[in-house]
Amino acid sequence: MDEDSDLEDLTLMCSERKDHPSHGKKNKVFTITSLHSHVKENIIISGAMDEQSDIEDISGNGRLVTRQNEYRQMKEKIKLLIKRAMDCHRRKDILHLLLSYPMKPEADQADLLLLRDNFVYINRTIKTLDTLMEKNMINTTTFNEVLTVVKVAEYFLDKYSFYMNLYHVSLRFLPTSGLEEAFALISRADEHHRVVGSAIRQILHCIKGGHVKVIAISGNAGIVNGRTVSKALEDLPEMRSMFEVVISVSVSLCQSMNDSIDEVRTAIAEQMHRLVGADMSLPLDEALKSYNFLLFLHCCNEEIDLHHLKIPDNGYVVLTAPNLMMNFYQIMPVDLQIRMEDHLLPWTLFWKNVLYIGSSDIDQVALQLIEACHSHLLAIILLARALHNVTDVRLWKLALQELKSSPDLSSPVEDVNEVMVCVLRFIWERKSIATRHCIKHCTSDIKDIGAIEHNISSLVACWIKNDLIEREEEGKQVLEDLINSFLLEMVGDNYVRMREETRYVLLNKFIPHLHPMHLNREGLGLSEAPEVFEWDTKEINLNNNKLSELPRRPKCPFLVKLFMAKNYDIMEIPPLFFECMPMLQVLDLSYTSIKSLPPSISRLVSLQEFLLRGCECFMELPAEIGALSNLQVFDLEETEIMNLPHEIGKLSKLECLKVSFYGYGDSYRESNQIAKRIPMGLFSGLSLLKQLSIDVNPDDEEWVADVTDFIPDLHELRGLVTLKLYLPEIGLLDAIKYAPSFKFTVGHHKQHVISCLPHAVEKEFEKQENYLKYINGKYIPNEIKNALKQTRAFFLERHWSAKNLSEFGDENMVVLKFCLVVECNELWTIIDGGVFSTEGYRKCESSVDMKPVLESLEYLGIHSMMNLRSIWEGPIAKGSLSQLKYLALHDCPNLSTIFTITLLGCLYNLEELIVEDCPKINSLVSQESSSFESNQFLPSLKKISLLDLPELVSIASGLCIAPKLERLTTYACPMLERLSPTELSSKKLEVIKGEIEWWASLKWTESEWSSKQKQHMASIFRELKRDASLMDQLAEIGNSA
Repeated sequence: MDEDSDLEDLTLMCSERKDHPSHGKKNKVFTITSLHSHVKENIIISGAMDEQSDIEDISGNGRLVTRQNEYRQMKEKIKLLIKRAMDCHRRKDILHLLLSYPMKPEADQADLLLLRDNFVYINRTIKTLDTLMEKNMINTTTFNEVLTVVKVAEYFLDKYSFYMNLYHVSLRFLPTSGLEEAFALISRADEHHRVVGSAIRQILHCIKGGHVKVIAISGNAGIVNGRTVSKALEDLPEMRSMFEVVISVSVSLCQSMNDSIDEVRTAIAEQMHRLVGADMSLPLDEALKSYNFLLFLHCCNEEIDLHHLKIPDNGYVVLTAPNLMMNFYQIMPVDLQIRMEDHLLPWTLFWKNVLYIGSSDIDQVALQLIEACHSHLLAIILLARALHNVTDVRLWKLALQELKSSPDLSSPVEDVNEVMVCVLRFIWERKSIATRHCIKHCTSDIKDIGAIEHNISSLVACWIKNDLIEREEEGKQVLEDLINSFLLEMVGDNYVRMREETRYVLLNKFIPHLHPMHLNREGLGLSEAPEVFEWDTKEINLNNNKLSELPRRPKCPFLVKLFMAKNYDIMEIPPLFFECMPMLQVLDLSYTSIKSLPPSISRLVSLQEFLLRGCECFMELPAEIGALSNLQVFDLEETEIMNLPHEIGKLSKLECLKVSFYGYGDSYRESNQIAKRIPMGLFSGLSLLKQLSIDVNPDDEEWVADVTDFIPDLHELRGLVTLKLYLPEIGLLDAIKYAPSFKFTVGHHKQHVISCLPHAVEKEFEKQENYLKYINGKYIPNEIKNALKQTRAFFLERHWSAKNLSEFGDENMVVLKFCLVVECNELWTIIDGGVFSTEGYRKCESSVDMKPVLESLEYLGIHSMMNLRSIWEGPIAKGSLSQLKYLALHDCPNLSTIFTITLLGCLYNLEELIVEDCPKINSLVSQESSSFESNQFLPSLKKISLLDLPELVSIASGLCIAPKLERLTTYACPMLERLSPTELSSKKLEVIKGEIEWWASLKWTESEWSSKQKQHMASIFRELKRDASLMDQLAEIGNSA
């Protein structure tokens, strides 16, 4: 056959493909006239192969290359072209191999018949090029046409590149020794017949599909001989039933090509005559064209040339040879070459991905696992990755058990999807709930069929945005895990992709049953815990319900946070409750009625934060608490325990410890032979401690000795930032090392003494960065003065001798921001303007050269001061109280002066003022200021509350104050009969609160108030009822405003 006829045949074949029924819209039909332009447009631009730059189209209208240099160059290009063609053959053979396995391709089904047509042409023209090269005659037209068709083949094969590459690499780079070891293992396990069966399956797949006509089988001496496969195929009843005539011919090495062809023709003719009585004198193509035939040709080596053997297309040819390296394309045009070592692919993929086969027990389980996968290559890779470097044979056996557990796996081909389901279930159940939701995001974040790749940075950012993970580092760990598991694959440097079959199974079998990451049942009044299956989540919030019983042993392998606070009816936790919570990091059992912790608490090896606040029935920590080696926060505030066990010292990662001790536990400790509630040297093992809070009953007489014993140990805690302690004796202040954020209560006091301080105010005080609370003091010791220098908040309660706050030293309160003075009945004034120091008073007539006092103070609260007369006495230095924002005066029966005009000038940051139950106050500003001319005072004041002031007649004695006032509240101020427009000049006033009786009795001076102003005031008035709780009404109005 010459070159022109080859070209005509290709044109005809390509044109005929237009009407082929398998040719859908997505597969463009090529004619030979359009091939070149299409390839240039779609392939050359993308650069199909590295060698492509070395093979250029050559024009010349079919001229022969004759000059020596041109001939050598052309010869090298032909060699490269042949190499490219053979690479295409290999890729095509692998594609057919993979398509014969039970798994879903990643690309649209390419036109395999068109591919076959191209390769038929390639086979013929390469033979022609070889012949021309032997004759030193090269036709450039033939070369260019072959190049074009090779590019078309590459284009179609590239569509399957993602699908093929992983398996192609496994086949190309497996060393021979690995093949031999793998096959030796297979042989020992009597798996030899499975390799043969796999090859037969592929041949049947190809014949039934009609995609190939000539199939070559190459054997391997160490694996399976090709003749063995062909013999098994020939004896297969299914195969014989498919063909009218089955012929088997052996071809020996003859002297010439014609001798080989004659030998084959004679052998075929003899068998045709014997089988169907055909005339032996007929040409071969005429003898076979009337029959559906299968021809087996067994060749001894590649020196045999059967290219001119004319075999019609109505039958199939199976060609075998003993040599693995034999080039079948030299013998005759072959559509498909089957290498027997390729059918070790399931085993090859498994060994390559699992990496560990360390014992004979695991070897045998591995073979059973491969068999259980029923040749599903993707399932094999996924399973191998799941067992990557696993040395525990029990997990291997568990995988085998789960793989065989499906009742639908009876057929190795029919139920392949179930294989994937079983393998993915094995993987899925071992992924955290967060990882599962990240997988869900990868499967669902595809808007169209083309958008199958994910940018890595965008993917992690989306996980964080959707609250699937918290930090970028966590996202990178999840991503690495998914790649290692082969659920995602890298595509280039910055993208990942999920295989379509994996995605399909996950979407249809697992994602619909995925539990939410957060189970939030807070405050629903539940009396029963959620069903056991609902506990398989990342976070559970059951706070503030009415639970009384918990599941016996919930399976929560990936639970990270569990909140069960304020379930007051929970009295007991089942012994095995924490048995299956290995990932739990946060546990909150606060405000429950539990009396003890179960032994399974020791299983919470990942626990980092344990909240056990306010459990009134809980009194003793078990020894198992020492097993919580990762615990960082342990909060037992308001849970009064008897003692800390020695095992607390094992919690070497503890950073925060808050503990409360029962005040009357001496008899318990004595009966249980507990020498100390805090064992000696306990804190030496807690070197990472940053926050320590110890709360005790002030009535506890043993505490002085205990705190004295362990204070030296606290000096070793170099990282301690916050320290909260009760120090009954003043002298302990000098013994202790101050933490940056200390919270000390100093002085003996009794718990049963009721404080007049509202609970909310005390809580606000305890929120401060650091504080000093001095209670029941009889004098002003230097230890307190020194502590004040570092204190941001000071609480002075029931001091029995101080006349004013200045006695503690104004210079010691420079950084003070928050101050409470409560029940100090000897105080006459808060600040004495005379400069007070350790040498005593130095009275000043003016504020010149005086330093400001309390220049950092922002909050000042005065409560129940029986003898307090004024806030400030004497001269006032500029800048004093300049940062004060909140001033509250409660229950001061002898207070008569609040603001002087000078003091008013300092309070330019005051935002809220409360005066309550001060019966001698008739005005907020003393009368001396009535003739003072000035601009508006208290420029930042927004809220004024005047409560129970029976003598109040004026708010500010007519001064213009509070230009930004928003709220005015009066209650039980019967003498306040007039409101002045200068005192209420704010245009931002939103509400006035008071009794309706008081509002109705107000006297409005016509010269001061216009009708419009009075109407506006009436519109913002809100009633306070005398027969209802004042605080509740103020809160309700505040919320509705």
